[in-house]
Amino acid sequence: MRIYNCLMDYAACAARGLPAVLLIGLVASSARGDWIPTNFGIGADAEVRESNPTQNRGSSTEIASRVKNDFISGNPNDGSDRNSAIYTKFDLSGIDIPTPLSTAFRMTYRNNNLNGSRIQDTITPNPSVRTGLAVYGLTNDSLSNWNESTITYLNAPGITFDGDVGTKDFNSDLTFLGTVSFPEIGSQNWLPVGEQIIFTSANLDQFVANALAGGATTVTLVSTVIHGGDAPFSNWTNFNYLFNPKEQTTLNSDPSYDADINDPNNPLGSPYSGADNSNGLYSPSLLIVPEPTTAMLSLLAMLGVVGRRPTRR
Repeated sequence: MRIYNCLMDYAACAARGLPAVLLIGLVASSARGDWIPTNFGIGADAEVRESNPTQNRGSSTEIASRVKNDFISGNPNDGSDRNSAIYTKFDLSGIDIPTPLSTAFRMTYRNNNLNGSRIQDTITPNPSVRTGLAVYGLTNDSLSNWNESTITYLNAPGITFDGDVGTKDFNSDLTFLGTVSFPEIGSQNWLPVGEQIIFTSANLDQFVANALAGGATTVTLVSTVIHGGDAPFSNWTNFNYLFNPKEQTTLNSDPSYDADINDPNNPLGSPYSGADNSNGLYSPSLLIVPEPTTAMLSLLAMLGVVGRRPTRR
């Protein structure tokens, strides 16, 4: 199984939107910077659904999060509410781990309908108000032996099922690491299939560092949509935000994606339509890179690396 090395593929990493500080870390050290996909080793990815708490979805070709909470617990219609979360496990055994380190977590879109109404405030309207993903880390390493072929909402580590479908039931075994918003749509018609969303935070860095210091050989991240089941924007409620798991070995086609609806001559189609994911290039992935030094930050700033916006391929 290949682990994708950003030292070898710096230009590709930049083009796909890797945060500048992480690109700097790759250049600043001879240590490898690797995207570790769920395909590697005993890595795993699976969705769990509260509305179907005993169902295992580990073999599904999609992982998703959605939420709807129209009915209180005990109401006969409570079963029609929705709440799902994405579990991802990364195998770090045999990986050269730098100290200190910086990290990132990414997933790639599977929807071909992630348009503005699904991620932005369309009432005001205010495109700066957007939903996205909240990311949690499983801090109890004794629970990290979950298997994607058996995980369900009822037995998922970090969840205490309360019987009220549509409410998020995370317990103290999960630590909140932060959020990442979906990007503004701008002149696109929607976000393209295969494009990535990347989460970075000091909390994620510390979570991974603490896990490794404690002898862990895997880390588990859990993702769910930021908004709750009572979000004020109806187009967010009960919408399935889909991502590509390792089981999605070939990405869906997205022939109608338009990167600029204002340009009638703009060619249509996601650049990632039908892409090969058999080696995990588009699977959920964790990046671990060396933390850049102050001197290297200054040097690369002078060279124009820091702050340079990536260009779309």
